[in-house]
Amino acid sequence: MKRTKMTIMALAGAFIMASCGETKKENEVEEVAMPMQNEMHMEETGDHDMDNMSGNLDDGQSVAVEFNNEQVGTVYQHYMHVKTALVNTNAEEAMSGGKMLVEALANVENNAQALEAAQTIANSAEINAQRTAFEDLSMAMEGMLKGAVKSGEVYKQYCPMAFDGKGAFWLSSSEEIRNPYYGDKMLKCGRVEETISGS
Repeated sequence: MKRTKMTIMALAGAFIMASCGETKKENEVEEVAMPMQNEMHMEETGDHDMDNMSGNLDDGQSVAVEFNNEQVGTVYQHYMHVKTALVNTNAEEAMSGGKMLVEALANVENNAQALEAAQTIANSAEINAQRTAFEDLSMAMEGMLKGAVKSGEVYKQYCPMAFDGKGAFWLSSSEEIRNPYYGDKMLKCGRVEETISGS
């Protein structure tokens, strides 16, 4: 009986590692800077609070993305701020990014789903509640970004393990996976599902 349990546990562990493509040791984590290379730079939007994040595990080499609408570009910047905070399992910073996102969404039409999710993130100090709301936010953002990218690429990424195997996606400025649903527990769990680019 004990041997059967050990075999099952070993197989489950191997499955998780294989399905997520995780090759790093459990405690080994990369530290890279938070991406903010958007055509609508921080100086242009006047939002300098995002510069305060440090010790990030986020996107690595981000690609500059330019949008047809400046307001959508600002919303995307704040979405990336929240994503970075979740990758870093930093609930306080996610709240801060969520508050900025709520303000930015006030300037964008047809934003009810995104606004509700951003408000949940801004008002919750609990990382799991923020991650659940981030799934809804990502769905709303996808609809907002399709057709709005002028140049560059946004990557729709998917983790099959998120939310007890239900799976969830998020958006990124980098092809490299940095999972906001698991942070450093399964930092690279996921794959690129789609590329949203300018026409």
